[in-house]
Amino acid sequence: MIIVADYELSYNKDDHIFCLSHEAHARCPDCCSELRYRDSRDRIWRTYGGKTFHICIRRLKCPCCNRLHNELPNILVPHKHYGAEVIENVVDEVVTPEDKATEDYPCIATMERWKEWISRVTPAIDSTLRSIGCRLLQFTDELLLSGVSLLGALRVRGSDWLATVIHTIYNAGSSVPA
Repeated sequence: MIIVADYELSYNKDDHIFCLSHEAHARCPDCCSELRYRDSRDRIWRTYGGKTFHICIRRLKCPCCNRLHNELPNILVPHKHYGAEVIENVVDEVVTPEDKATEDYPCIATMERWKEWISRVTPAIDSTLRSIGCRLLQFTDELLLSGVSLLGALRVRGSDWLATVIHTIYNAGSSVPA
């Protein structure tokens, strides 16, 4: 299981990054118990210019249900090496394969896969966001029955929509299909 946290990055000279979480007490998305630190592991983060970093992320364990949770910083997307900003800009066509600045990263096939992934999972994201809105925020049934795409509305609002969606869905105990 994955939880997503606000973070502060601490760099060292070997391009190794440590994530310092702003979450004082992370909660298990399954049973709401307070999670305990278990260990940490490396995660790859690719950024603009083809630069690769290794981020040390925390693994937390729930003392009640014994589930392990990786605490990802909200710059990362689960199951993806490139950061949320890069993926978001490709999907929104801010970055295209024709840009000279993108020659070092990612390949055209990867960019196309990201676009296909977002279009494929948009209905699942919308339904999950509606469910979270009704379950946790006490939104009315009107939200469930509206034909408005919540993901589309977030995308129109501007940058960081992907990080916001990932953060909201994973911390509510759900996930986005890979």
